Amino acid sequence: MKRTLSIFLLAFGLGAGSAGVQADASDELSRLLQPLGAISGNFRQTLKDQKGKTLQKSSGNFSVQRPGKLRWQTGEPFPQLLVTNNKKLWLYDPDLEQVTIRPVDNRMKETPALLLGGKVEDIRGSFSVESKKGAYYLTPKRASAPFKSMVIRFDKRGLPAAMTVRDGMGQTTDIRFNGLQANPKLSSRIFDFKPPKGTDVIRDE
Repeated sequence: MKRTLSIFLLAFGLGAGSAGVQADASDELSRLLQPLGAISGNFRQTLKDQKGKTLQKSSGNFSVQRPGKLRWQTGEPFPQLLVTNNKKLWLYDPDLEQVTIRPVDNRMKETPALLLGGKVEDIRGSFSVESKKGAYYLTPKRASAPFKSMVIRFDKRGLPAAMTVRDGMGQTTDIRFNGLQANPKLSSRIFDFKPPKGTDVIRDE
């Protein structure tokens, strides 16, 4: 379960009559995200099954910086750290003393992480976008994408307030953000990871 929740972060068609609406929604979403070159803050995350039953809750903090840099640290109930520098991805489980290392590829363009740390111009190419009552509904254009739909909402400051992602099995992951800072100064070192001595290293290439 712990691994599923972290991989979800990286694992992110309308008819002709709706084309104008889709283009406008994509533009609106891009305008909201474009000024956010970096974000940091806290999150609370809830995973639910197809019937709405809560399977797991977790919380932690994150930092993200364009293009494609992300640090997502879960503190409760199980410590876990995910780091990517847009070239490599590290998934570290301190309880297991294990880190999985894999390269970053174009699949990142079809994931929720794209909205926070990816290239804004990739949104239209990867998703169909609709806007309803201030929320943005995204559907991946490729059937093989790692999730089926996503909703993102913003607060009055124009910062992400919540994301809801539904996967292929009907499970949903709700993420609530708080304590966000827009465009903080972030050291590039936090987006690299050196496994502690004695860590079991698994390379998934």
